[in-house]
Amino acid sequence: MKREFLMLAQKYNPSKHDVGGYYLSEKMDGQRCLWDGGISRGMPTELVPWANITHPKTGERKTKIKPESSGLWSRYGNPIIAPNWWLNLLPCMPLDGELWAGRGGFQLCRSICSRDLPSSDWEQIEFAVIGSPPFESIFASGTINNTNMRKDISLDVIKRWLNTRPESILRDFRFLKAGTIFEDELLFLNDAIPSEGLIYLLKQKKLPNNPHDIIEDELSRILDDGGEGVVLRKPTSIWTPKRSWDVLKYKPFIDDEGTLVGFTSGRKTDKGSKLLGKIGALILDYNGKRLELSGLTDKEREFSNSRAVNEAIKNPGVDMPNWVEARYFKRGQRITFIYRELSDDKLPKEARYFRQQGLNEED
Repeated sequence: MKREFLMLAQKYNPSKHDVGGYYLSEKMDGQRCLWDGGISRGMPTELVPWANITHPKTGERKTKIKPESSGLWSRYGNPIIAPNWWLNLLPCMPLDGELWAGRGGFQLCRSICSRDLPSSDWEQIEFAVIGSPPFESIFASGTINNTNMRKDISLDVIKRWLNTRPESILRDFRFLKAGTIFEDELLFLNDAIPSEGLIYLLKQKKLPNNPHDIIEDELSRILDDGGEGVVLRKPTSIWTPKRSWDVLKYKPFIDDEGTLVGFTSGRKTDKGSKLLGKIGALILDYNGKRLELSGLTDKEREFSNSRAVNEAIKNPGVDMPNWVEARYFKRGQRITFIYRELSDDKLPKEARYFRQQGLNEED
């Protein structure tokens, strides 16, 4: 079976999808994660059977692996290192959700969650719980094969591994049965997760029939408050580690990905020369076509060294040589961007950098 590490959403189309009776929640702009209930906490990462320890392209062992599992996992099977006081707030049950640092705090959240050591900055990180997936659903046998993760998952192997864990870890561990529907997950979580605090159950709103106006109103409200969008979930949906049409995401922009192949140098504009010596745009390979991507912060525009900076100053507004590298981007990585629509030649209009998909996941 082809699978993903977590359950992922498809894109909502108001003209095609009937979502009467669905649950609506805010789409969080943070770090998607799985809490395994603590069953792998404190264990060497390499001994956890679902850990992503091999490079997806070469199949060889990664050069850098976070040595110890915390029980928190990214959507690509990498450990997320949180301090013990924060982990102690989590219950002994699987949780699917989003780590975030508030609206507009995506970069801060990813910076904190990607670190190799825990820090006091975790006081700024909340865990918005989406669901409590059944153990046998999380670890259903199958193959994960995507840009950031290549892994064969065996439920039998993981069950045998679970039996080797200390009784003190398993004593309070509880989970739902496979096939549990989303509404029953919510009932289960209502008794286990508070509605506020650092760890809380994400608020879900049940939609009536013909909910289009309500969805648009909720989307507008969230966007006005600096949010990203909404998620719609079918009440009878069953958690499965795939991209599912039972979960739909709705944002005002379309998002897509391209491969980073180069950089342009910044140049002097009518606003001054602040882009001189910095990255002007990212150059992506998008379905075999060139796409220049803007929307970077000043910090994200930094080159990796002074030699590259001098090259950019001497040659403004051109493609940088292949030896030039950026401080926060890597050639060959997948870059996510947002855009309004496709042009007649199938290139995204008003494309802007959105997030560094997989940059920290490679660690």
